Amino acid sequence: MAKDPSKTEKATPRRRQKAKEEGQVLKSQDIPIAFTLLITSTLLYFYIPFAYKKLLQLFTFDFRTSNNVNLWNNYLVSAKTFALLILPVFLVLFLGGIFSNIIQFGFLFSLKPLLPKLDNINPIKGLGRLFSLKTLFETFRNTLKLIIALAVGYFSGKYILSDFFSLSFISLNNQIILMLKYTLLLFFIFGLLSLPIAAADFLFRRWEYEENLKMSKEEIKEERKQYEGHPLIKSAIRRKQREIAMKRMMAEIPKADVVITNPTHYAVALRYERGKMHAPKVIAKGVDNIALKIKKIALEHNIPIEENPYLARVLYESCDIGSFIPEEFYQAIAKILAKVYKKKKLF
Repeated sequence: MAKDPSKTEKATPRRRQKAKEEGQVLKSQDIPIAFTLLITSTLLYFYIPFAYKKLLQLFTFDFRTSNNVNLWNNYLVSAKTFALLILPVFLVLFLGGIFSNIIQFGFLFSLKPLLPKLDNINPIKGLGRLFSLKTLFETFRNTLKLIIALAVGYFSGKYILSDFFSLSFISLNNQIILMLKYTLLLFFIFGLLSLPIAAADFLFRRWEYEENLKMSKEEIKEERKQYEGHPLIKSAIRRKQREIAMKRMMAEIPKADVVITNPTHYAVALRYERGKMHAPKVIAKGVDNIALKIKKIALEHNIPIEENPYLARVLYESCDIGSFIPEEFYQAIAKILAKVYKKKKLF
């Protein structure tokens, strides 16, 4: 339980994943117990008559063949029959135990919870756990389970004893089967009454789990730095990315058909391939020093430069690099391109 008053923030997804990898999961032991009682008592209630008939056939077979010289064959038949009768019960219990845990925290395999921890043998922390809210809840829960067990045992025993004398009028085999059914019914009722306790225990474990995972604001900051990088490193990475993007943009300028300028503050380079593009595309843009560099490269590669302050500014603000110009600028750009092509004697 998070006793540190500074741990007031909910756990981050990374903190939860790390806790799960270490075997710290939300788990209630009462849910598998209640589930096992219910499924076992239900299974055996319907399975015992079948198993009884099979065992009766086996004993009859053994008695009839007791004088047989090949006793090893009898042992094999008996072992096979017992295995086939016991295997379904153990298989259902095994799968039920796995399922009752999977529905709580999913599939997880970790050996870390088996490793010894110094905190578990710390006497000071041991005393703290002795007087903790968790111990108080578990004491109350166990007391409630004991009361339920005594109540179920008392009323069930009272009901069974009321029919006790009538058992003398039925055969011994039926007496055994009837007592087994009463016992299984007793376990089923106890498992059924354990479900509310298991639900309450699960809710408490969830609250306790969330409290244990809580983090302080400093821990969240440190985690963010660890996984996202130090602010200086992130700034350097962003700067490097901008430099790479700038070099890539400058390398595209020689492919432009025209550069529209403001004439000193804005510069937008356009490219248009007739038959391949539905509209001119912005391949470079910039303001101030970058605009001057765009103009310089354009002059070096004989790219026409057209001064149109309004058009240069709105294209810079409304278009991203690599995007086509909006439809409302088609006519204005078409006039500029026609002028450029005319100068190049393409028309």
